[in-house]
Amino acid sequence: MEKSVTKTLQFDPSTTVFDACKIIRDKCSELPDLGQPKDYGLFLPGEAYGSGAWLEPGKTLDYYLLRNGDTVEYRRKMRTLKVRTLDGVHKTMLVDDSQVITNLMVVVCTKMGITNHDEYSLVRELPEENDILNRENYGTLTLRRKKEEREKDAKMDQLRKKLKTDDEMNWVDHTKTLREQGIEEQEVLLLRRKYFFSDQNIDSHDPVQLNLLYVQARDAILDGTHPVTQDKACEFAGIQCQIQFGDYNQQKHRPGYLDLKDFLPASYIKVKTIEKKIFLEHRKHMGSAELDSKALYAKNARALDTYGVTFFLVKEKMSGKNKLVPRLLGVTKDSVLRLDERTKEILRTWPLTTVRRWAASPNTFTLDFGDYSDQYYSVQTPEGEQIAQLIAGYIDIILKKKQAKDHLGIEGDEGSTLFEEIVSPFQATTVQRQTQAKPTALVTDSVAKPAIIQSAPEGISQIQTGQLQREQFTTTRTQLDVAHSPQPSIQRIQQTELQSRTQRSLISGRDAIAKSEEYLDTPLNLPPLGDDKVKVYRLSYSRCTHFS
Repeated sequence: MEKSVTKTLQFDPSTTVFDACKIIRDKCSELPDLGQPKDYGLFLPGEAYGSGAWLEPGKTLDYYLLRNGDTVEYRRKMRTLKVRTLDGVHKTMLVDDSQVITNLMVVVCTKMGITNHDEYSLVRELPEENDILNRENYGTLTLRRKKEEREKDAKMDQLRKKLKTDDEMNWVDHTKTLREQGIEEQEVLLLRRKYFFSDQNIDSHDPVQLNLLYVQARDAILDGTHPVTQDKACEFAGIQCQIQFGDYNQQKHRPGYLDLKDFLPASYIKVKTIEKKIFLEHRKHMGSAELDSKALYAKNARALDTYGVTFFLVKEKMSGKNKLVPRLLGVTKDSVLRLDERTKEILRTWPLTTVRRWAASPNTFTLDFGDYSDQYYSVQTPEGEQIAQLIAGYIDIILKKKQAKDHLGIEGDEGSTLFEEIVSPFQATTVQRQTQAKPTALVTDSVAKPAIIQSAPEGISQIQTGQLQREQFTTTRTQLDVAHSPQPSIQRIQQTELQSRTQRSLISGRDAIAKSEEYLDTPLNLPPLGDDKVKVYRLSYSRCTHFS
């Protein structure tokens, strides 16, 4: 602990780290100024700095294979982190030492005033190690071979420094903590944009990110990361003068006033009369504000072919020969590029949508394009893991943006509750919609305005009165075939439906009796029967039997 108090306690191996912290805190309640419980945790120390690890609160002690006699530290998780930006701003902040860099970037960017934290990262500014040529000689049998390898590596290092590739950037690992990477509290880390995805939306309304984007683009143009022509270099230098010095002053801004190495790439510094060209470009931007000039600088930088490209110097096999030659491999937000190592001219482009798989090893990096290509693209590089992380980072950002765009709820939560707030017209305000092409200042106004009666453009007009037409009905007539029209008849369907079953039986029986009586009352027209009494009897008997 911070008070250097050592105590021996017994724990059940199934006890969680969170519960163990509560037990330790209860046992050490006599110590003053312990602080909030959420700021403390259990730390398993290692032999050297960076070899220890923080225990996760949800895990059990048995998960970390803790045994009798093992020592853990109940210590404060908060530590100081020193961060520097490209524009020279230094900030010291308190962060959770047990969190990985991915979680810490949210805290760092929030305190810096940056919203899209997933596009930034931290860089370790370590001293250069030029020990490749200073190593001791190898055995005599392999001396010549090792010497050739050292010479090749030295040439690649010189070319890498000249091209300003991303190999020189010591990016921190976002999946590890500060302690796991050996970053001490005295070390200063550089905050820098790593992914160029949503930088197109940065303008004067976001001065913090605009300034960081301007400084990073300016440094990339000056050190040759983005090759530009002489005219373009003068154009950028003129905008930079407007940003740093304000409006052009003929009495002040004359040849010899500028330190050209701070305004031009090294290849154009010794060009004669180039400072006059810079001031001519400077004069074009008179009256432009500093933020507007920075936005113009960033806009012109985005138009460069190499803007937003992260370069890696690799070796690829020469076609038709068993020989490796240097080549530049570039990664952008939507493609993988193959570029010339001298001029940075784009030789081939593979969209990220065509990349099916990639594989990184300590010395190689391979891309698989599936059905879009007949063969793999494999290069030799020690930065294969860094290239893989960059591609995976861009794909992760694309998926996050797509998920946020397709969601139906609040902040990506489709199950969140929507609510409606009724505001009186006097308190409500109207907000003007902004266009991306030409953003302007927002105009707000109250919707509670008094009624205004305005005259017609042609003066006072007479009111005409009239009468509305009566309603009209439309009648459709067609011919009917009389032969097929049904005869009108009286139906008792509704009456019988309302009667009960017993009533229907009585009515049907009554009708049958009435018909029988009517039939019996009808006299029969019989032919003369004569005097045969037997035939007369038979006919009478058969008639009675028929109606019985």
